[in-house]
Amino acid sequence: MGCLSAKTPFFLLAIVIFTSTLLAGQQIDSGYLRYNRTKVMASRSVRRLVLVDAFGVMFQQFHAVKYPMSTKSGLPTGALHGYCRLILHSLEHLQPTHAACVLEGGGGSRFREKILPSYKANRGRPDDELKQQISHMVPLAKRMGIASICKAGHEADDVIATLAHAASRSGFDSVVIISNDKDLLQLVKDESAHIPNAGRVVVCKPKVEAIKKYESSAFDSKGVMRQMGVLPSQIPDYLSLVGDSSDNIPGVPSIGPKRAQKLLAEYKTLRGLIEAAEKDADFVLSSKLRSKIVDHWDIVKRNIDLVTLRTDLNLGGDEEVLHSLRVGMGRPRGEAEADALEALEEYEFSTLQKHFDRVLDMGIFDQDR
Repeated sequence: MGCLSAKTPFFLLAIVIFTSTLLAGQQIDSGYLRYNRTKVMASRSVRRLVLVDAFGVMFQQFHAVKYPMSTKSGLPTGALHGYCRLILHSLEHLQPTHAACVLEGGGGSRFREKILPSYKANRGRPDDELKQQISHMVPLAKRMGIASICKAGHEADDVIATLAHAASRSGFDSVVIISNDKDLLQLVKDESAHIPNAGRVVVCKPKVEAIKKYESSAFDSKGVMRQMGVLPSQIPDYLSLVGDSSDNIPGVPSIGPKRAQKLLAEYKTLRGLIEAAEKDADFVLSSKLRSKIVDHWDIVKRNIDLVTLRTDLNLGGDEEVLHSLRVGMGRPRGEAEADALEALEEYEFSTLQKHFDRVLDMGIFDQDR
Protein backbone atom coordinates (compact mmCIF):
# COMPACT_ATOMS: atom_id res chain seq x y z
CA MET A 1 0.00 0.00 0.00
CA GLY A 2 2.98 2.31 0.24
CA CYS A 3 2.72 4.28 -2.97
CA LEU A 4 4.44 7.52 -2.14
CA SER A 5 8.00 6.47 -2.90
CA ALA A 6 10.11 8.22 -5.51
CA LYS A 7 10.01 5.05 -7.59
CA THR A 8 6.26 5.16 -7.99
CA PRO A 9 5.51 5.64 -11.72
CA PHE A 10 3.58 8.43 -13.27
CA PHE A 11 0.39 6.42 -13.22
CA LEU A 12 0.11 7.20 -9.54
CA LEU A 13 -0.77 10.67 -10.42
CA ALA A 14 -4.41 11.05 -10.04
CA ILE A 15 -4.91 10.84 -6.40
CA VAL A 16 -3.58 14.02 -5.08
CA ILE A 17 -5.92 16.12 -6.88
CA PHE A 18 -8.88 14.47 -5.63
CA THR A 19 -9.64 16.81 -2.88
CA SER A 20 -8.15 19.86 -4.42
CA THR A 21 -11.30 19.89 -6.36
CA LEU A 22 -12.91 20.75 -3.14
CA LEU A 23 -13.11 24.35 -4.12
CA ALA A 24 -15.30 24.65 -7.18
CA GLY A 25 -17.00 27.92 -6.37
CA GLN A 26 -20.70 28.47 -6.67
CA GLN A 27 -22.81 30.86 -4.61
CA ILE A 28 -25.17 29.09 -2.22
CA ASP A 29 -27.72 30.32 0.24
CA SER A 30 -28.18 29.17 3.82
CA GLY A 31 -31.30 27.18 2.93
CA TYR A 32 -29.28 25.07 0.49
CA LEU A 33 -26.65 24.39 3.14
CA ARG A 34 -29.20 23.41 5.78
CA TYR A 35 -30.89 21.05 3.32
CA ASN A 36 -27.67 19.32 2.26
CA ARG A 37 -26.28 19.08 5.77
CA THR A 38 -29.54 17.41 6.77
CA LYS A 39 -29.06 14.93 3.92
CA VAL A 40 -25.58 14.09 5.18
CA MET A 41 -26.77 13.71 8.76
CA ALA A 42 -29.56 11.38 7.61
CA SER A 43 -27.14 9.20 5.66
CA ARG A 44 -24.49 8.74 8.33
CA SER A 45 -25.50 5.15 8.92
CA VAL A 46 -24.84 4.49 5.21
CA ARG A 47 -21.32 3.48 4.24
CA ARG A 48 -20.43 4.37 0.67
CA LEU A 49 -17.04 3.86 -0.95
CA VAL A 50 -16.01 5.96 -3.94
CA LEU A 51 -13.08 4.62 -5.98
CA VAL A 52 -11.47 6.88 -8.54
CA ASP A 53 -9.56 5.40 -11.47
CA ALA A 54 -6.91 8.02 -10.83
CA PHE A 55 -4.68 7.93 -13.87
CA GLY A 56 -7.56 7.40 -16.28
CA VAL A 57 -9.43 10.39 -14.90
CA MET A 58 -6.32 12.57 -14.80
CA PHE A 59 -5.49 11.70 -18.40
CA GLN A 60 -9.02 12.61 -19.46
CA GLN A 61 -8.89 15.91 -17.61
CA PHE A 62 -5.55 16.76 -19.18
CA HIS A 63 -6.95 16.38 -22.68
CA ALA A 64 -10.18 18.20 -21.76
CA VAL A 65 -8.42 21.44 -20.76
CA LYS A 66 -9.33 24.17 -23.25
CA TYR A 67 -7.19 26.98 -21.86
CA PRO A 68 -3.69 26.67 -20.35
CA MET A 69 -3.48 27.06 -16.58
CA SER A 70 -0.38 27.47 -14.44
CA THR A 71 0.77 28.89 -11.13
CA LYS A 72 2.75 32.10 -10.92
CA SER A 73 5.87 29.97 -10.65
CA GLY A 74 5.07 28.30 -13.99
CA LEU A 75 3.75 24.91 -12.87
CA PRO A 76 1.04 23.67 -15.29
CA THR A 77 -2.15 22.98 -13.32
CA GLY A 78 -4.94 22.56 -15.88
CA ALA A 79 -5.31 18.81 -15.38
CA LEU A 80 -4.99 19.12 -11.62
CA HIS A 81 -7.68 21.79 -11.51
CA GLY A 82 -10.10 19.80 -13.66
CA TYR A 83 -9.47 16.65 -11.68
CA CYS A 84 -10.02 18.44 -8.38
CA ARG A 85 -13.27 19.92 -9.62
CA LEU A 86 -14.48 16.46 -10.61
CA ILE A 87 -13.59 14.96 -7.26
CA LEU A 88 -15.22 17.83 -5.42
CA HIS A 89 -18.47 17.10 -7.22
CA SER A 90 -18.04 13.46 -6.19
CA LEU A 91 -17.81 14.48 -2.55
CA GLU A 92 -20.82 16.76 -2.84
CA HIS A 93 -23.19 14.56 -4.81
CA LEU A 94 -22.07 11.03 -3.86
CA GLN A 95 -21.41 11.93 -0.20
CA PRO A 96 -18.99 9.06 0.45
CA THR A 97 -17.93 8.00 3.91
CA HIS A 98 -14.85 6.41 2.34
CA ALA A 99 -12.91 7.32 -0.80
CA ALA A 100 -9.65 6.57 -2.55
CA CYS A 101 -7.79 7.48 -5.67
CA VAL A 102 -6.47 4.17 -6.98
CA LEU A 103 -3.14 4.22 -8.79
CA GLU A 104 -0.98 1.97 -10.89
CA GLY A 105 1.51 0.19 -8.66
CA GLY A 106 4.58 0.37 -10.86
CA GLY A 107 6.25 -2.36 -12.84
CA GLY A 108 3.25 -2.96 -15.07
CA SER A 109 1.07 -6.02 -14.62
CA ARG A 110 3.54 -8.81 -14.01
CA PHE A 111 1.23 -11.77 -14.38
CA ARG A 112 -0.46 -10.39 -17.52
CA GLU A 113 2.87 -9.60 -19.17
CA LYS A 114 3.95 -13.19 -18.56
CA ILE A 115 0.86 -14.38 -20.38
CA LEU A 116 1.17 -11.87 -23.23
CA PRO A 117 4.54 -10.04 -23.46
CA SER A 118 3.04 -7.46 -25.82
CA TYR A 119 0.30 -6.57 -23.33
CA LYS A 120 -0.20 -2.77 -23.42
CA ALA A 121 2.94 -2.41 -25.53
CA ASN A 122 1.02 0.09 -27.66
CA ARG A 123 0.75 2.62 -24.82
CA GLY A 124 2.74 5.81 -25.27
CA ARG A 125 4.46 7.95 -22.68
CA PRO A 126 2.52 10.84 -21.15
CA ASP A 127 2.88 14.39 -22.39
CA ASP A 128 5.65 16.40 -20.70
CA GLU A 129 3.15 18.91 -19.36
CA LEU A 130 1.16 16.11 -17.78
CA LYS A 131 4.30 14.59 -16.29
CA GLN A 132 5.08 17.90 -14.61
CA GLN A 133 1.84 17.66 -12.67
CA ILE A 134 2.21 14.02 -11.68
CA SER A 135 4.57 14.46 -8.76
CA HIS A 136 2.15 16.88 -7.10
CA MET A 137 -0.85 14.60 -7.07
CA VAL A 138 -0.24 12.17 -4.23
CA PRO A 139 0.93 14.75 -1.65
CA LEU A 140 -1.91 17.08 -2.62
CA ALA A 141 -4.47 14.31 -2.15
CA LYS A 142 -3.07 13.54 1.27
CA ARG A 143 -3.33 17.18 2.33
CA MET A 144 -6.90 17.19 1.09
CA GLY A 145 -7.79 14.25 3.31
CA ILE A 146 -8.16 11.67 0.55
CA ALA A 147 -6.27 8.41 0.69
CA SER A 148 -4.30 6.97 -2.20
CA ILE A 149 -3.65 3.30 -2.67
CA CYS A 150 -1.73 1.04 -5.05
CA LYS A 151 -0.10 -2.37 -5.19
CA ALA A 152 3.35 -2.86 -6.67
CA GLY A 153 3.31 -5.00 -9.81
CA HIS A 154 -0.44 -4.71 -10.25
CA GLU A 155 -2.80 -2.50 -12.20
CA ALA A 156 -5.22 -0.02 -10.68
CA ASP A 157 -8.17 -2.02 -12.07
CA ASP A 158 -7.24 -5.03 -9.95
CA VAL A 159 -6.89 -2.89 -6.83
CA ILE A 160 -10.30 -1.34 -7.54
CA ALA A 161 -11.80 -4.83 -7.99
CA THR A 162 -10.26 -6.05 -4.74
CA LEU A 163 -11.50 -3.02 -2.79
CA ALA A 164 -15.00 -3.24 -4.27
CA HIS A 165 -15.28 -6.88 -3.22
CA ALA A 166 -13.85 -6.11 0.21
CA ALA A 167 -16.44 -3.38 0.72
CA SER A 168 -19.26 -5.73 -0.28
CA ARG A 169 -17.98 -8.40 2.10
CA SER A 170 -17.77 -5.81 4.87
CA GLY A 171 -21.37 -4.72 4.49
CA PHE A 172 -20.92 -1.42 2.68
CA ASP A 173 -24.16 -0.15 1.24
CA SER A 174 -22.68 0.81 -2.10
CA VAL A 175 -19.52 1.29 -4.11
CA VAL A 176 -19.26 3.91 -6.85
CA ILE A 177 -16.37 3.53 -9.32
CA ILE A 178 -15.49 6.64 -11.31
CA SER A 179 -13.92 5.59 -14.59
CA ASN A 180 -14.30 5.31 -18.36
CA ASP A 181 -12.63 1.88 -18.41
CA LYS A 182 -14.98 -0.75 -19.84
CA ASP A 183 -13.05 -3.52 -18.04
CA LEU A 184 -14.47 -2.25 -14.75
CA LEU A 185 -18.04 -2.88 -15.92
CA GLN A 186 -17.55 -6.54 -14.96
CA LEU A 187 -17.66 -5.41 -11.30
CA VAL A 188 -21.17 -3.96 -11.53
CA LYS A 189 -23.58 -5.56 -9.10
CA ASP A 190 -27.16 -4.61 -8.40
CA GLU A 191 -28.53 -4.14 -4.91
CA SER A 192 -29.63 -7.09 -2.86
CA ALA A 193 -33.26 -8.15 -3.23
CA HIS A 194 -33.47 -8.34 0.55
CA ILE A 195 -31.31 -5.43 1.69
CA PRO A 196 -31.60 -2.19 -0.34
CA ASN A 197 -28.20 -0.97 -1.64
CA ALA A 198 -26.31 -3.72 0.20
CA GLY A 199 -23.20 -4.47 -1.78
CA ARG A 200 -24.36 -2.46 -4.78
CA VAL A 201 -21.55 -1.60 -7.23
CA VAL A 202 -21.99 0.90 -10.07
CA VAL A 203 -19.64 2.61 -12.50
CA CYS A 204 -20.01 6.32 -13.17
CA LYS A 205 -18.42 8.20 -16.04
CA PRO A 206 -15.88 10.84 -14.93
CA LYS A 207 -18.03 13.76 -15.99
CA VAL A 208 -19.58 16.38 -13.73
CA GLU A 209 -23.09 15.95 -15.13
CA ALA A 210 -22.89 12.17 -14.79
CA ILE A 211 -21.82 12.48 -11.16
CA LYS A 212 -24.57 14.99 -10.38
CA LYS A 213 -27.15 12.56 -11.74
CA TYR A 214 -25.40 9.33 -10.88
CA GLU A 215 -28.55 7.60 -9.61
CA SER A 216 -29.88 7.64 -13.17
CA SER A 217 -26.67 7.87 -15.20
CA ALA A 218 -24.35 5.36 -13.49
CA PHE A 219 -24.00 1.91 -15.03
CA ASP A 220 -25.99 -0.74 -13.22
CA SER A 221 -26.66 -4.14 -14.80
CA LYS A 222 -29.28 -2.73 -17.16
CA GLY A 223 -26.94 0.10 -18.12
CA VAL A 224 -24.15 -2.35 -18.91
CA MET A 225 -26.52 -4.35 -21.09
CA ARG A 226 -27.56 -1.23 -22.98
CA GLN A 227 -23.96 -0.11 -23.47
CA MET A 228 -22.20 -3.41 -24.14
CA GLY A 229 -24.97 -5.79 -25.15
CA VAL A 230 -24.03 -8.30 -22.43
CA LEU A 231 -24.43 -8.69 -18.67
CA PRO A 232 -21.66 -7.52 -16.28
CA SER A 233 -20.73 -11.14 -15.56
CA GLN A 234 -20.28 -11.70 -19.32
CA ILE A 235 -17.85 -8.79 -19.85
CA PRO A 236 -14.72 -11.00 -19.50
CA ASP A 237 -16.14 -13.55 -21.95
CA TYR A 238 -17.10 -10.78 -24.37
CA LEU A 239 -13.62 -9.19 -24.27
CA SER A 240 -12.00 -12.60 -24.64
CA LEU A 241 -13.81 -13.03 -27.94
CA VAL A 242 -13.47 -9.54 -29.44
CA GLY A 243 -10.13 -8.60 -27.85
CA ASP A 244 -9.22 -5.16 -26.56
CA SER A 245 -7.20 -2.90 -28.85
CA SER A 246 -6.54 -0.37 -26.07
CA ASP A 247 -4.62 -3.06 -24.16
CA ASN A 248 -3.12 -4.63 -27.30
CA ILE A 249 -5.10 -7.86 -26.85
CA PRO A 250 -6.10 -9.54 -30.14
CA GLY A 251 -9.42 -11.37 -30.35
CA VAL A 252 -10.83 -14.12 -32.53
CA PRO A 253 -10.69 -13.14 -36.22
CA SER A 254 -14.07 -12.07 -37.65
CA ILE A 255 -15.71 -11.99 -34.21
CA GLY A 256 -16.70 -8.40 -33.49
CA PRO A 257 -19.09 -6.90 -30.92
CA LYS A 258 -22.33 -7.90 -32.63
CA ARG A 259 -21.32 -11.51 -33.16
CA ALA A 260 -19.92 -11.80 -29.64
CA GLN A 261 -23.18 -10.44 -28.24
CA LYS A 262 -25.17 -12.94 -30.28
CA LEU A 263 -22.97 -15.84 -29.14
CA LEU A 264 -23.24 -14.94 -25.46
CA ALA A 265 -26.97 -14.32 -25.69
CA GLU A 266 -27.33 -17.85 -27.09
CA TYR A 267 -24.73 -19.78 -25.09
CA LYS A 268 -24.37 -17.59 -21.97
CA THR A 269 -20.75 -18.55 -21.17
CA LEU A 270 -17.52 -19.47 -22.95
CA ARG A 271 -17.93 -23.06 -21.81
CA GLY A 272 -21.38 -23.23 -23.33
CA LEU A 273 -20.04 -21.64 -26.50
CA ILE A 274 -17.14 -24.02 -27.07
CA GLU A 275 -19.28 -27.08 -26.30
CA ALA A 276 -21.78 -25.98 -28.94
CA ALA A 277 -19.04 -25.09 -31.44
CA GLU A 278 -17.33 -28.46 -31.10
CA LYS A 279 -20.59 -30.34 -31.56
CA ASP A 280 -21.42 -28.32 -34.66
CA ALA A 281 -25.14 -28.92 -34.15
CA ASP A 282 -27.38 -26.00 -35.07
CA PHE A 283 -24.63 -23.51 -34.26
CA VAL A 284 -25.92 -19.95 -34.15
CA LEU A 285 -23.28 -18.66 -36.62
CA SER A 286 -22.02 -20.00 -39.95
CA SER A 287 -19.87 -23.12 -40.12
CA LYS A 288 -16.93 -20.97 -41.25
CA LEU A 289 -17.17 -18.78 -38.13
CA ARG A 290 -17.70 -21.85 -35.96
CA SER A 291 -14.44 -23.26 -37.29
CA LYS A 292 -12.63 -20.00 -36.54
CA ILE A 293 -13.81 -20.09 -32.94
CA VAL A 294 -12.63 -23.68 -32.51
CA ASP A 295 -9.31 -23.03 -34.27
CA HIS A 296 -8.61 -19.93 -32.16
CA TRP A 297 -9.85 -21.23 -28.83
CA ASP A 298 -6.35 -21.02 -27.35
CA ILE A 299 -6.53 -17.24 -27.86
CA VAL A 300 -9.87 -17.10 -26.05
CA LYS A 301 -8.51 -19.13 -23.10
CA ARG A 302 -5.46 -16.86 -22.92
CA ASN A 303 -7.59 -13.72 -23.12
CA ILE A 304 -9.89 -14.70 -20.27
CA ASP A 305 -6.89 -14.61 -17.93
CA LEU A 306 -5.89 -11.20 -19.28
CA VAL A 307 -9.26 -9.47 -19.04
CA THR A 308 -10.65 -10.93 -15.81
CA LEU A 309 -9.93 -8.54 -12.96
CA ARG A 310 -8.40 -9.92 -9.79
CA THR A 311 -10.33 -9.50 -6.56
CA ASP A 312 -7.86 -11.25 -4.28
CA LEU A 313 -4.88 -8.89 -4.01
CA ASN A 314 -3.30 -8.78 -0.58
CA LEU A 315 -3.91 -5.18 0.49
CA GLY A 316 -4.21 -6.07 4.18
CA GLY A 317 -7.28 -7.02 6.19
CA ASP A 318 -10.58 -5.77 4.76
CA GLU A 319 -11.61 -3.68 7.76
CA GLU A 320 -8.12 -2.26 8.28
CA VAL A 321 -7.74 -1.18 4.66
CA LEU A 322 -11.25 0.21 4.36
CA HIS A 323 -10.89 2.13 7.62
CA SER A 324 -7.79 3.83 6.20
CA LEU A 325 -9.92 5.13 3.32
CA ARG A 326 -12.27 7.22 5.45
CA VAL A 327 -12.75 10.71 4.05
CA GLY A 328 -10.52 13.01 6.09
CA MET A 329 -8.18 10.11 6.93
CA GLY A 330 -9.12 10.27 10.61
CA ARG A 331 -7.81 13.77 11.26
CA PRO A 332 -9.72 16.32 13.35
CA ARG A 333 -12.04 18.37 11.17
CA GLY A 334 -10.27 21.67 11.85
CA GLU A 335 -6.86 20.26 10.98
CA ALA A 336 -8.13 18.60 7.79
CA GLU A 337 -9.89 21.78 6.63
CA ALA A 338 -6.92 24.05 7.31
CA ASP A 339 -4.48 21.79 5.50
CA ALA A 340 -6.73 21.49 2.47
CA LEU A 341 -7.34 25.24 2.25
CA GLU A 342 -3.62 25.94 2.50
CA ALA A 343 -2.86 23.46 -0.29
CA LEU A 344 -5.47 25.00 -2.56
CA GLU A 345 -4.00 28.43 -2.01
CA GLU A 346 -0.54 27.14 -2.90
CA TYR A 347 -1.84 25.70 -6.17
CA GLU A 348 -3.82 28.89 -6.82
CA PHE A 349 -7.16 27.12 -7.15
CA SER A 350 -9.07 30.15 -5.89
CA THR A 351 -11.99 29.58 -8.27
CA LEU A 352 -12.82 26.36 -6.40
CA GLN A 353 -12.94 28.04 -2.99
CA LYS A 354 -16.70 28.48 -2.63
CA HIS A 355 -17.41 24.96 -3.82
CA PHE A 356 -14.97 23.64 -1.24
CA ASP A 357 -16.64 25.70 1.46
CA ARG A 358 -19.97 24.17 0.50
CA VAL A 359 -18.62 20.66 0.88
CA LEU A 360 -17.19 21.56 4.29
CA ASP A 361 -20.54 22.93 5.43
CA MET A 362 -22.10 19.60 4.49
CA GLY A 363 -19.93 17.97 7.17
CA ILE A 364 -17.93 15.77 4.83
CA PHE A 365 -14.93 15.78 7.22
CA ASP A 366 -16.97 15.16 10.40
CA GLN A 367 -15.53 12.31 12.45
CA ASP A 368 -18.89 10.71 13.24
CA ARG A 369 -19.72 10.03 9.61
